[in-house]
Amino acid sequence: MKKLFVVGLALIISGCGGGYDSLPPQVSNGAGGTIGAGGTIGSGGSKNDGNWKYGSTSNAEGVFSLTARIDATNTYTVPQFPNLNQRSWIELEKRKMAVGIISKRFTIFAPEEVKCTPSCQIRIKFNGGISSYNFLQRVDGVLTPASDQLAAELFDKTTRSNSATIYLPIAGLSDEVESEFNLKGYNEDKIKFTGEQ
Repeated sequence: MKKLFVVGLALIISGCGGGYDSLPPQVSNGAGGTIGAGGTIGSGGSKNDGNWKYGSTSNAEGVFSLTARIDATNTYTVPQFPNLNQRSWIELEKRKMAVGIISKRFTIFAPEEVKCTPSCQIRIKFNGGISSYNFLQRVDGVLTPASDQLAAELFDKTTRSNSATIYLPIAGLSDEVESEFNLKGYNEDKIKFTGEQ
């Protein structure tokens, strides 16, 4: 009798598929991509593209700032919050400074203080080539290149690369944190001003 009960129970459980014999259909995610079976990432590109997020700021004279943000694909923990996963991100910005002048900005956001008082060398690997760059930390965890020229150079390298790794010397950690970025799928048109060449 017990064997019959176990066999019957197994048949009942295996028959409870809940109607999920197929994958859900693709639907728009509202950010230019799709979700569901075979969906795309928010940049509107392929499944291999990074998850770029775009924004703009305007005033009475029109749009004066365009931004693109990409989050690291990995997380890290710090001693004071061992149960919290931290994730760094890069923000690129184009800003209208005056008639015909557009500046390019590059900022690294680390959710924790970086050993950078007030300046330091940050190593960044673009597509396998690694270099050190001079950065400033004016606010905890917010790193900006030491010059406008370097900011423009890093902006261009980010938009032309497929991947990047930023080696962050996070305060309280003995080893650098390797924040990895999938830079594929950057959409240049979403961060271009009207009439910009």
